[in-house]
This record gives sequence, structure tokens and C-alpha cells, in this order.
Amino acid sequence: MTGAPPDAGAVTETPPAAPVAREATASPGWLARLGLAIVRPRWALALAADRRNIGRSGSDLIGAIAVLLLATQLRGLATAVWIGIDLAPGFGIRAAMRVLTGALLVDLALLLLGAVAVFALAGSRRNLGRAFDLACVAVLPRVAIELGATVVVSGAGITVPQPVSWLLTGLACGWMGALIALAIRPARSAARVPAPPAAAVRASRRVGACLAAVAAIGVAVQVVWITDNVALVKPMASGREAPAFALPQIGARGAPGDRVALAASRGKVTVLDFWATWCKPCLAAMPRLDQLARAHPGVAVIAINLDDTAAARALFDERGYAMTLVADDGDVSQRYGVSAIPHTVIIDRRGVVREVVRGAGTDLAALVETLLTPE
Repeated sequence: MTGAPPDAGAVTETPPAAPVAREATASPGWLARLGLAIVRPRWALALAADRRNIGRSGSDLIGAIAVLLLATQLRGLATAVWIGIDLAPGFGIRAAMRVLTGALLVDLALLLLGAVAVFALAGSRRNLGRAFDLACVAVLPRVAIELGATVVVSGAGITVPQPVSWLLTGLACGWMGALIALAIRPARSAARVPAPPAAAVRASRRVGACLAAVAAIGVAVQVVWITDNVALVKPMASGREAPAFALPQIGARGAPGDRVALAASRGKVTVLDFWATWCKPCLAAMPRLDQLARAHPGVAVIAINLDDTAAARALFDERGYAMTLVADDGDVSQRYGVSAIPHTVIIDRRGVVREVVRGAGTDLAALVETLLTPE
């Protein structure tokens, strides 16, 4: 058999009797199957629709997602593990779930929509398991684009312009949509499919190997970054140096401004207050924090907003607060063990965490003044 795969709906013959063993040895491996979804999608879909391969494309997608996470989210996962060890397992699990949700939510939503579409259009032969198998193949090129783009961007240290990001997203979604359309025909067929020709398998294996190489580069880039930036990964612990961060200052109407680095406060007593506009105890504590900032100009009081930046800016402007207002990025609040607010951290002049106050009612001014006393 040579050239493009036969029309999945027209495959009515089984492989020749003798080559059953040959077909098994010629069956493409995982890397080749990933490559097939990209360069020979008709073959990949036909194989996924064959009920002798039930669940295999789902396993392929799980493997591809695991590689994607390692190559693009290793930093976040390492932070989550460290948080779980140093703070509490619950904090670590929350941090890991945040990483996984952010990385996989869109892909899993598209997978579900694709499976529903294939199932709905499969006619009398509709089968939910087969629909998911075919949708898993359709999602693989999107995962490949996400992998390649993220590794290139992180490795080169560049910021992708918004139009380019939209273009890549449109390309990935359009590619997936085209594969969903191609999946309808094999979804309507009950035929068995022979193994792809050797030439197609070899070409697909090379593509799969290229994806594996890109993933390896992504892992290496992240390992190097983590090694060079341990301070930006480690969680908070009392008596140890405060985890470094650089968060954007909140400007007019909530727009992000220049970044405020914790390192810039070294040599000063620093108060970090994690808060949200909906939190009544947080709002009640704000005047006292502002009074502290005004009474001690040498103390850095940084209010880290967790929710609505526009509302936070409007509140600060309305009440004339003198504190520095920045926006949380999700990582910082996780590393500082924020589980309830207000959550206030007091750091001494050497950058060491001296007090962690959870909830309201504590006399923060008294705690700060003890650190202002010359040693």
C-alpha cells in the first residue's frame, strides 16, 4: 500500500491473512503516532476509529500533555512541590491545581467540544468512546503548536505581540477544526484499518522525534531558569529570607505599571498586606496600614491586591492611601502561603520574615516598631 490512506469510510477489506504478525511489528510507536496526527492526519484518525485501538489515542494525548507540562510548566510544578513540602500539602496541591488548570483548561474544553461534535455527526454508528478517541487525535496538533511556541518564547526570552498570539491560537484552533471535520467519516465506519505504509511511519517518526527534541530543550531551559532563580521559586517560611518577587504597580483604571521588586526594599522594614476589595476585614484594616506608612516613611508598606485591580486603584485614589499598590500574579500569594485574608507579612531590614499575621486585630504598628528599634 502506498500514498495517502484509503478513504476511512470505504475500507472494507481486512489486512492480508499472512501479515497479521507483520502488521503488529509495523504498528507505529508513540512518537510515530504523534507525528501521524500532524503530517498524516487521515491515517491517525483512521487508526483511532479502529476499535482494535480503543483508548490508544487517549493514552497518546495524555503522554503528549505530560510532555507539554514538563517542557512548559516545570517552574510552576517545582514551586508547587516546594510549597507542599515547606508550608503544607494543601497549599502545594492548590498551587499544582492552579498550574494544571491554567495550562490544560482550554485544551480539555476543546477536547470535550470536539468529542461532542464527532459523536453528534457520526450517524447510526455513533459511539462515545470512538468520538473521544478521534477528538484526542484532533487535539494533538494544537498541543504541538503550544509546545513549540512556548519553548521558543521562553528560550529566547521574548514577549509575543498580542496579534501573533491571536494568530497562533487561530491556527491551532483552525487545524483542530479541520481534523474534527475529517474525523466524521471514520466515525461512521466500522471497518478495520491496516497499518500505515512504512514510508508514512518513518516520516511521522521523524516529526515525533523533533517534538521530543523541542520538549527536551524546554525542560532544559526551565531547569536552568530554576537553578538561576531559586529565590523566585522558594516559598515563605518564618525566620528565613523572604521569597523574592517583582509585581506590577496598579495604575489608572487598573492598568499595569512598572514592577515593584521586593529587593528594592532591602534595608527597610517591609510590610506586605495581601487583600481584596470584597474582603471587609481587609478594608477595615487599610486605614491603620496607611497610618503606619505615613507615620514611618522609612517603612515600605506594599498592598498586594488579589482581585479587581481597577476597583483597587479607585479605592486607593478615593481614600488617598499612601501605600504602594501592586497586583498579585497568583504565584506570589501561593509562595507566601495565603489561604485567608487579610494576610500580612512583616520583613526586617535584612529581608528575613519576622512575623506572619493571618486575619485582623493584631497591632501591626507595635510589631513594626520593635523592628525599628536599633539592635
